[in-house]
Amino acid sequence: MMATNRQAKAIENIVENGGNVSKAMRDAGYSPQTAKTPQKLTNSIVFQKYMQDAGLTDEKLVQVLKDGLDATKVIVMGQGSGESFVDVTPDHPTRHKFLETSLKIRGIGKDEGSGQSLHFHQHLESKKDDYAF
Repeated sequence: MMATNRQAKAIENIVENGGNVSKAMRDAGYSPQTAKTPQKLTNSIVFQKYMQDAGLTDEKLVQVLKDGLDATKVIVMGQGSGESFVDVTPDHPTRHKFLETSLKIRGIGKDEGSGQSLHFHQHLESKKDDYAF
């Protein structure tokens, strides 16, 4: 199956604008109403094939997200003084970015331009009975 001109342009726009599907769809000529449901594009066979061909499999994406959620930074103190030491600490800003991305993928959070907003704490509150002890 071949991509329509609008699908091809939207996919190109997604890559260029950093992943905002709704904006990419509007810029490609989709109506504002259609762009409010980006799943119409991202769930299409054409989009899934593009992702697969680009090597962006679900497994690859999950691994990258896992790596980002475990990001650390190395701090070297006293380098060259003979009394140096290395400290490895969590890289919280990087982890936060990956957390936001993970939540967005799961449909939790805000996708700019989609009109959808759900805060993480609201999501947890709605699920609390699922995890009651």
